[in-house]
Order: sequence, then structure tokens, then C-alpha cells
Amino acid sequence: MPEEITIQIPNKLAEFIDKLTTEGFFENREDFARCSLEIIAQLYGLSATSKGGKSLLDVLSDKKVAITETKPITSSPVKNSQPETKNATNSNMELSQIEYEILDLFSGTTFEYEDALYARFTMDLMKLAKVPIPKNDFLSKLNNLANKGKVERTEHNNKVIWKIIDKYG
Repeated sequence: MPEEITIQIPNKLAEFIDKLTTEGFFENREDFARCSLEIIAQLYGLSATSKGGKSLLDVLSDKKVAITETKPITSSPVKNSQPETKNATNSNMELSQIEYEILDLFSGTTFEYEDALYARFTMDLMKLAKVPIPKNDFLSKLNNLANKGKVERTEHNNKVIWKIIDKYG
């Protein structure tokens, strides 16, 4: 049985949540709250107990983690790639394991900023002590999912947002 939590929030925050809901980023206030709580729980180690990995805070505080210099990441612009008509071949295309994992990042939400998606994906890999993939490879996988009709690329305030269109793979 799910637990219920009741809180009071400032009007300004409630208006912001309602705006995101109206724009279709979340289904309702509860969806926003559930997604927010899940992200905070993962930060503090929810996945550490279920997956045997580390919380993001553990990884960041671990002195064995080597920080290396990274090259700047560039990506090319992508057209809004939602198919105009739903083609049977698009919806039945096989998805790779990594594509399923990317779709899992949308659990509890219908959209996510591109940088936040990549950060969450990288965080999940680090918790499992796996090597993260380069951002260009990640963006390529997102573009493949868009071509398969699973996600859609949009922009809001000059930031790239990915919206899930087919939640059930």
C-alpha cells in the first residue's frame, strides 16, 4: 500500500508546478512530487540498496574516483522527428538494452531536459561502477529513439527537452 505525504508549499512553487502540468510535462501535481522525491532519494542512495551500487553522494565523496579532463561535447541540431503518421514499422522496431535504459529514465515523468537525462544516465552507470558513455553516443541513442517514434525532441527557453511519446516500448 503506498504511503501518503501531505505538505504545504509556497504559492509561487504551486503555480510553477501547475504551469509545468498545464504544459504537459507532468500529468498532475502528484506526478511532479513523486518524480522529485525519486530524484532526491536516488541522490542519497535509494539505488545503492536495491542495485548494490553507490549513491551519487558516495561516488562524489569517494577519494578513489579520478577526475580527468574532458573534451567539449558538441552535438548537431536535430529536427523534431515525431512521425506524422504512426507507421507500423516504427512502433515494432527492436530496441537495444541501452535504449530501454534511456526510456526508463522517463519513469514518473513525460519530459526531461537533455542535460538532465544525460546526467541521470551517467549517475545510474556510476552507481553500478560502470563506465559512462560519451554524450555524443547518448545523443545518438536518443535520436534513434526519436526515429523509432519513442521520444520527441523539442525546445523550451533555448534548452533541448526530450518528451516520451511511447511509454511502453
